[in-house]
Amino acid sequence: MGEKGISRRSFLKWSAGALASVALLEFERPARAFAAEAGGPASLSEIPAPAEQIARESPLIKENMAKLDAYAASLKESGLRTKVQGVLENPAPTFLTQYGPGDAANVYAELQAKGLVDPAKTTAETLLPPIEDAGRSPQPFLTAPGSGYGSHHPYPGGLVTHTAANVTILLGIYHAYEEVFADTCDYDTAVAGEILHDLAKPYVFQWQEDGSSRKEYTIAGTGAHHILSIAESIYRGMPASVVVAQACAHNHPGSEKDAADVEHWLQAASILAGKDAVALGLLTAEGKLVAPIGAEGFLVHLGDHDWVLSSFAAKRCVAYLKDYAKRTYGNLPEPRFNALRNYVGSRVSYMRLYQAIAQGGADALVASVVKA
Repeated sequence: MGEKGISRRSFLKWSAGALASVALLEFERPARAFAAEAGGPASLSEIPAPAEQIARESPLIKENMAKLDAYAASLKESGLRTKVQGVLENPAPTFLTQYGPGDAANVYAELQAKGLVDPAKTTAETLLPPIEDAGRSPQPFLTAPGSGYGSHHPYPGGLVTHTAANVTILLGIYHAYEEVFADTCDYDTAVAGEILHDLAKPYVFQWQEDGSSRKEYTIAGTGAHHILSIAESIYRGMPASVVVAQACAHNHPGSEKDAADVEHWLQAASILAGKDAVALGLLTAEGKLVAPIGAEGFLVHLGDHDWVLSSFAAKRCVAYLKDYAKRTYGNLPEPRFNALRNYVGSRVSYMRLYQAIAQGGADALVASVVKA
């Protein structure tokens, strides 16, 4: 196409995109600044044992929480924006506030009767993590790990970095489709679905006294956090389109078999939330997704693929840190090693540490936050 074929508006839009791409290339600068802002490396004895404290004091986590807050604030519809911000402020499993004595057992029995829970993997006693007050999250969104202690971003604040990365990835796909295909899906539905997709992790992955996080069980064939997150969104009255998009995080509805997973998750979450999935417009009377299926759920699913690299990276980072700790400090008691791995992850992230392992310089990176 010649110059005359490009309108001024198109040129300016392309220029803005090019400038944005250049800006993205500068993103590594804040990562280098995190350690410097922390006031220099801490000695092993200075590392806090409580995981929540480690997250609250991390520049990396605080900056990415601000990014996540900005994403929530960018939602256009005020009612949805307020609800999503409310989740970030208090990700409590409020759907449990309606439960009385025996209700959890009844819910488990209903899930089991409908084939939505496997007694060999999850019992009535392990269906729901313990909590003192269902109206108040056992920890802030800020301090939760990104997953179980053997998976992706398993350090204090890992949920923040995981979710911020996911929304950023989703928006990259959103804008790519917009620019390449002139295709625009609903921004609010896609972004809200991604922000909310792991909202139950502060409840599920509670920190334990030894510095590790609580074990997760399964519901409807997937991690319980996924079903509990959907249940909470349902209970808090999120729009049906957002709930369905959120439910697609763990699988896309691109085939009947894959769509069945999403349908089962919505069914299980509705039972837990004490709501009618059909009446809410989440499923048809036949238990199927309501057609037409929007693109937003696919984007949420694609955006939630940070785990592909980050899980791989985390396993190698933990193995490296075990070796580093033994070389540097000798044999550490498990709680002290957990504090070390939590602190390093929260300060520099396992993604950045893995690159240092792969490219050389991992020892120097760790020494920048913890004195050898």
